[in-house]
Amino acid sequence: MPVTEVGYSGSTVAANVSPASFTADLSGCAALSALAADEIADLFIAALGRAGATIVDTVSHAFPTAGLTCVVILRESHAVLHTWPETGMVNIDIFSCTPRLRSVDAIECYDDLGPRTLEAVRNERVGEPAQCGHRGRHASTGRRDRR
Repeated sequence: MPVTEVGYSGSTVAANVSPASFTADLSGCAALSALAADEIADLFIAALGRAGATIVDTVSHAFPTAGLTCVVILRESHAVLHTWPETGMVNIDIFSCTPRLRSVDAIECYDDLGPRTLEAVRNERVGEPAQCGHRGRHASTGRRDRR
């Protein structure tokens, strides 16, 4: 599969912004089993867009018996959704290198699934903020971004 080169400006990430990740676990999502995998992926992608994300690419895999994994590559970093319709569980992970992406807004859109509980955690990442933004070589593709 060919790799698509995407150019970015240097203003994507402010030098003083630390990367952060958000993890949300939703349980008791009664509406989950009524939706097709592509509908759930579309909801996730649309929610990320409304929250300020710039979608670069998406990959989804619906498991034959149940469940979905949807990976969204963002200009700001990445987001992942996992579902278990048989138990009504949803897990969302959003990693962002910019405060422009309103990750909590993307997570809160899942109120439509009717979760009994929603536990969300923001995890601050320690490290060099300048490393965020994926400058340099990508481990998964071996390509370099052009900026």
